[in-house]
Amino acid sequence: MPQLNGHAPSTGRRRGRPVGSDSAETRSRILRAARRVINERGYHAATFQAIAVTAELSRPTLHYYFASREEIFEALLADVSGVMADCIAKAQRHERLVDQLSALVKAIQEVDQRDHSTLAFLVSARLEASRNPELEYDGDAAMRAFIATLVDAAADRGELQEHVSSKSVVDLLHSVVWGMGFYAGFVNDAEKTHEITKQLTRVFAHGLLNPVSVS
Repeated sequence: MPQLNGHAPSTGRRRGRPVGSDSAETRSRILRAARRVINERGYHAATFQAIAVTAELSRPTLHYYFASREEIFEALLADVSGVMADCIAKAQRHERLVDQLSALVKAIQEVDQRDHSTLAFLVSARLEASRNPELEYDGDAAMRAFIATLVDAAADRGELQEHVSSKSVVDLLHSVVWGMGFYAGFVNDAEKTHEITKQLTRVFAHGLLNPVSVS
């Protein structure tokens, strides 16, 4: 993960684990709380005190697991990067662009079903990085690069008409993916998100990639 503010996470020795705590569960609890605070209030409002209150833990407990807010943010980015990598892997199992895109949006919808705050954090992290360059969040660029790879490969296979601009298609799909993430993460209507996913699949198959010429 990138070093924030030019400093690596602290490797100093910490106090022993709080009595009666379960290490993995407590760590997950802190990250869930931090994700919620960042989504609702923004990165700068995600103080240790705010996270501790939301997690219903003491500040010393937070300091046992994480040395700084930057370290918590890095852990959240690592978690969400793994989730997005899984979505990308599911899309890569298919050969045609229409199937790849359909698999991608379906995988994103499944992430929302498990925990909608994950998609909300993806959007929040992108916005926070634009306001705080020291966060060095590159998830936006990674998703765009992946979509560009899919579109370029599809163009090489002849799945796009010659007059279609690959860059424009990438811009469109990139916007659609992030728009879907924003809707699912912040509107939080699972039924509507499911319907949006189905409609997107139809658009991919019968609109965007339809062989009928479009001016």
